[in-house]
Amino acid sequence: MVIWPALIKHSDDPELIYVSDQTEWESDVDLNRHEYDGADYLLDASGKTYTLEGKDNSSINPEPNGDSMSLQEILGLVKAHAAQQGSCCVAKLYAPSIVEALKIVESLKET
Repeated sequence: MVIWPALIKHSDDPELIYVSDQTEWESDVDLNRHEYDGADYLLDASGKTYTLEGKDNSSINPEPNGDSMSLQEILGLVKAHAAQQGSCCVAKLYAPSIVEALKIVESLKET
């Protein structure tokens, strides 16, 4: 079970996509019906990762893959995303928790 919020990480791009909750995931066809690459994944608020493989043109249900990421690894993804967005002082980005790190991504799309 995904613990929201979550991020979608495309394997070939530092950009991250913030997904606030299950309702947003289910209602946004660009998210749950997108054709994801086998190396793309969803990262939830507990640090667990999920595969995003579609089945028969139906909506995608994230499946746990048994991997997880540390806060430091997630901050690395967030910093790369912020740099790609043109943010300054990326090296100073810090969050005390995974949830707060994910919220940084959401705040960057508001600027």
